Amino acid sequence: MDTIILSGKKELDIYMNPQRQNLLRQMQIVGEPMSAKQIADIIGISASSVQHHIRLLLELGIVEQSHTAQIHGITATYFRALPKTVQIGSLMADEHTNQRIALMQANLNGTFNRFVDYCAASSAETIKESQFGDLLSGIVHLKPDEAKELYALITRFLQAHETASKGASAWEYALLAYPVSEKTHA
Repeated sequence: MDTIILSGKKELDIYMNPQRQNLLRQMQIVGEPMSAKQIADIIGISASSVQHHIRLLLELGIVEQSHTAQIHGITATYFRALPKTVQIGSLMADEHTNQRIALMQANLNGTFNRFVDYCAASSAETIKESQFGDLLSGIVHLKPDEAKELYALITRFLQAHETASKGASAWEYALLAYPVSEKTHA
């Protein structure tokens, strides 16, 4: 899997735009190539706006053109989200730190809010019969090699399941793990 590291202001500005984040998220959920019109219908903006956002995501290498097809005499271009890991450089200390923090907060808050909506819309019986979701938090004690092993295990698992497959449903996640000490934020 390729990794894209967003290091400059232009790249961060392109990636952290809320509309582009939503567009990219919807493409990943659907898991198959989509036209600008299909994406526009899902996210509720014009197809020309979607094309603008797609063009910028193409620049970053996060999206690619998949194919074209004739629909009612019009050539539709289909795009797909690429299986790439995007690193925003959260540990970089530079003039873009606040922008990176804002992006991380928006992503975590968005994922959490959608999880709360999922819980509110699901009955205990529905969750028991089909899917579930939960928040796991706590403290684990890891040696440096164990921390690397955990990160590698999670990364391999996520990479193996990021492409849509028959019978699978899309799951959204947010994982946050870091080393703490007694002196770390109380």
